[in-house]
Amino acid sequence: MRVSTSLFQDLATNRILDQQARLSDIQQQLSTGRRILNPSDDPAGSARALDLAKSIDTIESYNRNADFAESRMNVEESALTEVGNVINRIRELAVQANNASATADDRQKIGAEVRERLDQLVALANSTDGNGEYLFAGLSSRNEPFVRRNGEYAYEGDQGTRHVQVGPNRQIETTHSGYEVFLKVPDGSNGYVSEAGNGNTGTGIVSAVNVADASIANDPVYDISFSETPGGAMEYTITDGSGGTVAANVAYQEGEPIAFDGLEISIEGQPEDGDSFTVDRAGTTSLFQAVQRFTEALESARPGTDGAADFINTGNRTLEVLDNATEHLLGIRAELGGRLNRLDQERDANDAAVLELKTTKSGIEDLDYAKAVSDLNLSLTGLRAAQQSYTKIQGLSLFNYL
Repeated sequence: MRVSTSLFQDLATNRILDQQARLSDIQQQLSTGRRILNPSDDPAGSARALDLAKSIDTIESYNRNADFAESRMNVEESALTEVGNVINRIRELAVQANNASATADDRQKIGAEVRERLDQLVALANSTDGNGEYLFAGLSSRNEPFVRRNGEYAYEGDQGTRHVQVGPNRQIETTHSGYEVFLKVPDGSNGYVSEAGNGNTGTGIVSAVNVADASIANDPVYDISFSETPGGAMEYTITDGSGGTVAANVAYQEGEPIAFDGLEISIEGQPEDGDSFTVDRAGTTSLFQAVQRFTEALESARPGTDGAADFINTGNRTLEVLDNATEHLLGIRAELGGRLNRLDQERDANDAAVLELKTTKSGIEDLDYAKAVSDLNLSLTGLRAAQQSYTKIQGLSLFNYL
């Protein structure tokens, strides 16, 4: 086969160019540290690496969500800590005001501070997360949750809870609604609430309910009404919610337990004819309304003994609600702490998954430097050989032998 000079030139040039291109690829691999520079270098490996990169991005987005959730929960935790501090201060003031030695002037001064503390509570309930969103508004996070209207505190949020995806199979709640935190404070004690009637004129102060036998108590509401006998003694009659008589015309003895249907209360002081007390199943109450009622009782305190029993009964009910609110908040904070722990666990799992995926991805697309350097030397040798042979052969001519 005859090889023309032009064909020889083309073949030799192409070999040199191929060697240079190969050398350039190896140099680029060494400079980037990557084996796959283009999908065509390894189509299957490139597709696998792309899938792994997408998985890594997804899991890292879960971690960003977790960071957001942690930040929001930490802000809520801080707000709830402050709420607890304010409740403790209001309780201290309530104990002072309920002291028998406290005067009407003392109580009115205490009322001024309790009013300030109530405003502080509402401000904390309207806390934001730093992004302009209200912590305790539920899913209506752009609306201020608590607004005072006609002397009452209205909740303008909802009962929804925001969830954030923090793992492939894990969502986590980031906050509690204001309804759950501030409006669902357990009422009463031992499952019951005892209250004095609004129109009472005597000095009777009712105790909390003691449940002697829960299996007997079967009615949600009991009314204890007092009447004066012709001889001037006081007696009481107990009726249930349906109007049935539980006990009738029982002689009243101050401080002695009044027992009925497995329940017990005691009344200190002297009720007047027509006074009444109720025992009801405990439900939930608004922290704001309980403090508001106590504030109004403090601000309207009168000198002397007139209305003293009514005030003490209100104070005792307030202390009961405040103690329940403290326990309620501790439960919410414990739940919040549990969420933060689960968040840490999920983040650790995400980090481990990302590390494993990155290791797999690295094994597919990262460069084997020892092999690359060997290939580089081999390509350099091949390029030099091609260049030298081309130079020598190009110099050959028949004229040299004439």
